[in-house]
Amino acid sequence: MTENKYIGNCHCGNIKFVFTSAKNETEFTPRTCSCSFCRRHGASYISDPEGRLELQIGNHDDVSFYQFGHKTCEFIICGKCGVDMMAISEIENKKYAVINIKTMLDHKFSTPGVNTLFDGETIEERLERRAQNWIGQVIINN
Repeated sequence: MTENKYIGNCHCGNIKFVFTSAKNETEFTPRTCSCSFCRRHGASYISDPEGRLELQIGNHDDVSFYQFGHKTCEFIICGKCGVDMMAISEIENKKYAVINIKTMLDHKFSTPGVNTLFDGETIEERLERRAQNWIGQVIINN
């Protein structure tokens, strides 16, 4: 199995990540979330439930963890440069994540993004969808 590594960071470099997936860039369909937070940040996300995300935080004091609405995930935002990096959701003591593609270095996704609308989901449906679709292995190194 070929492993593809997708590397990214915030603008100032305080938050960095390596996302490893068997999928290549043509196999991802970025998802543009319709929630007010993601719309305001212009974010589009990718994930692979079989993938692995290694997140490296330089100065933890310069990271903002933002929740709103149902508070079922945290957006990871650099408090120094303001970049929305990803969202992490903890479900049954396991972390799942999606990555904002605009934080990735030297990666182009050829598949056009799709708009998503999750307003009608119950909390249980939302968590189930994330557990099935988001990155299934999340490692946070402080």
